[in-house]
Amino acid sequence: MNAKSLSGYLIAIGPILMMATWFFIWPALIGEGAEEGVIGVDLIKANIEQGMDNIYLTTLVATLGGGAMLAMMLGFTLWARSLQGEGKKGTLLATIASITIPVAAAGFMLSMEFNFAAGEAWANNDVSNALIVGAVGEYIGSADPSFTWTFVSLSLIFIGIASFLQSNDVISKTIAGLFAVIVLITGILNFTSIDADPLFMLWMLANVAAGINLIRLRNQ
Repeated sequence: MNAKSLSGYLIAIGPILMMATWFFIWPALIGEGAEEGVIGVDLIKANIEQGMDNIYLTTLVATLGGGAMLAMMLGFTLWARSLQGEGKKGTLLATIASITIPVAAAGFMLSMEFNFAAGEAWANNDVSNALIVGAVGEYIGSADPSFTWTFVSLSLIFIGIASFLQSNDVISKTIAGLFAVIVLITGILNFTSIDADPLFMLWMLANVAAGINLIRLRNQ
């Protein structure tokens, strides 16, 4: 297995595992979360309490979902690095993406650490600090627009452009072009009040397609 095929497997499997975790496994094992319309302290409190019934199971499922996201980030980084090289078209864009994506991944990890820390504080009856730390984790992960997601979007657009410029067959060019366009539109909607969830799902499908294509091209 080379770097290109590994990046393909990570990019293809990561979205599937992440969606399965957050859309099916988490609601089935942990719960649906706070009721719709709940905001502020009540939202943070409801989210923490939901996971405290079985903190070890909550940590396991959250780690599974977070790990899937980080697997995607690693896959994107490897993809970007495979596009680097003297004389390759778009290599500067790929170089920028290979640097910024790991930084964004660190931001996602920090958000998860805040949520885990909130659960630990709550378990120790340190309610006030649990709510503060939980609020930081909640709003880092759900901020709209998101500073982290903005740079992820830019990096993925750069990867899509570089891949498009370097592709030698119609399938690869089409997938890379669609990937860049979908990420661009999703990134723009991040700064509007328009619901981007349908495009997010489309982006997940584009990730899977890009990953499968990288596996197909593993020997090139």
